Amino acid sequence: MRQGRLRHAASIVAATLVAGCAGAPPVSTPGPTTSRPSAASTPGAGATSTPARPPLGADLTGGTTVRLGAVGHWAIDSGRAFVATDDNTVIATDLATGATAWQAKFSMGEPWDAQPTLALSADGRTVVAVRTVQAEGAARLGLLVLDAASGTVTTERLMADPQRTWRVDLPPRVLAADSNTVVLADDPESGRQTAVVTLADGSVAWRVDDQAVAANSDLVVTRGGGRSRTDGVSLWKAETPIGAPLAQTPDALVVAIDRAAVWLELTTGRELARSDRLAEAEPACAPAGDTLLCLGSGVTGYALSDGTRLWSSADPADSVFAVLGWAYLGKGGAHGDVLDARTGRVLNAGVDLPPVRYSDRTGVLLGADDGYRWVPFVR
Repeated sequence: MRQGRLRHAASIVAATLVAGCAGAPPVSTPGPTTSRPSAASTPGAGATSTPARPPLGADLTGGTTVRLGAVGHWAIDSGRAFVATDDNTVIATDLATGATAWQAKFSMGEPWDAQPTLALSADGRTVVAVRTVQAEGAARLGLLVLDAASGTVTTERLMADPQRTWRVDLPPRVLAADSNTVVLADDPESGRQTAVVTLADGSVAWRVDDQAVAANSDLVVTRGGGRSRTDGVSLWKAETPIGAPLAQTPDALVVAIDRAAVWLELTTGRELARSDRLAEAEPACAPAGDTLLCLGSGVTGYALSDGTRLWSSADPADSVFAVLGWAYLGKGGAHGDVLDARTGRVLNAGVDLPPVRYSDRTGVLLGADDGYRWVPFVR
């Protein structure tokens, strides 16, 4: 357990340095690919409105200071943050006010000293948190399933794995969740293992020694190919190991392969399109509305759905992120240009860019000296 604790601490430090430092390049998180409740119908979201022009630093003042920790331990949706804390509590915070909407705790097993992981279901209605525990003389995974609106505990289970097929260490990443199953994926430190767990009884429906990178309601995509989410049966195999996911639509997955963005048809794995060679920037691509922006020798906008090239500029950039349908291109520190992502038309040139770490239709999360700051798009 001590080894897991040290490794976990190191991963927290690394993630915080990348995502939380004021001088780090801004990072945008891909938006949801399925329908979510509107902000007006979501408890605590507050009234929001799409800004008429790209928000810059002067437009993103005030807001709520929030402490989220490392990536993988929190999620944001419709103006509410869900955070798994070090003391094994899940807290929901209304970002417009900073008030705690609800909190819930794990109750089964004796926890290891590793922070739980957390994710939202595709429809935004369910929170799933996972922690590593000691129970019945063995290391187990504890799963806590909560109603996102109220914090009511829907299910709490210890993962049933009598054959010890899952190598328990740090809490795995919650890759996807719905009302029936949870997809768990571990990183290379834990051997690139993937499991689909049935929520009704906590049993492992299937597992494989391969790292999952994406999932939808029907299948799980690992580095080696696509598998049925129900039983793990192989549906297609990847010709080249699949790299980091860049974006996902209902029909396609965009991943990094051989220094290019590659569009793969989800049901067959067939390659639909491939970008030019990507720059070494991290991330090299960012989704903005229905467009994927990628950095190479210059900047190119591709149709997110099928990889069609929409526009290209030879003007280089060293970072890219998006707020709604606008592209923010860093060109040295926090300085750069703002473009219409769909057309490539420059809207603001040579401006100071806000330190955006995440954005959705309700607001933006900015890097700050004391953590993060959430600024809503207020009507």
